Amino acid sequence: MIYLDVTRESIVVGCDVCQVWYVMAFTKLEAWEAAAAHEKRTHPGSTQAQDALSEAKRKARLAV
Repeated sequence: MIYLDVTRESIVVGCDVCQVWYVMAFTKLEAWEAAAAHEKRTHPGSTQAQDALSEAKRKARLAV
């Protein structure tokens, strides 16, 4: 499962299945984009990050 560790300054994205994959991002949209790319490459068939990315994109469109 992909998780986000969100602070006021940044977001660390991690994968608890791999336990060695981490990425830093500055927005939730960036974070979920990186997570979805990792998930697609490394965990084909999983959709948790892709689903979260779709939701983040939807929220970003509503905020405009």
